[in-house]
Amino acid sequence: MFDISTISDAPSAVIDITHPVTGVSLGATVTIAGPEHPARRAIEFAKQRKLRAAIQKTGRLELSDPADDALDAIDRLATCTLDWSGISDGGQAVVFSKSAAQKLYANESLGWLRAQLLCAMDERERFIQACAQS
Repeated sequence: MFDISTISDAPSAVIDITHPVTGVSLGATVTIAGPEHPARRAIEFAKQRKLRAAIQKTGRLELSDPADDALDAIDRLATCTLDWSGISDGGQAVVFSKSAAQKLYANESLGWLRAQLLCAMDERERFIQACAQS
């Protein structure tokens, strides 16, 4: 018989940043809030509420501007970033903060990093932990 309590959602996951072409680890990590983390749930619920309110108001689904969608993705990623290590810019360590994350993720030359982290956020298996059996 399977004991359901042996597996649970992890509140976060540490994502190893890899080179976008070679896949080699770059020695940097980013901690991302898992699907059940309160900060992530809050931003997801706010997005759903906004969409539902717009549908209730007009009676139809209105498509948002792609530029707004891109900004929303950056904000979502910055909100769900809980910490990082090993990230520097021009030889200087970049201290983690939400505003630093927004600035980093908005950098047009770092689309590869943004894509890597957004992809990791959608991989639910990264946010699962085994629990000790009693």
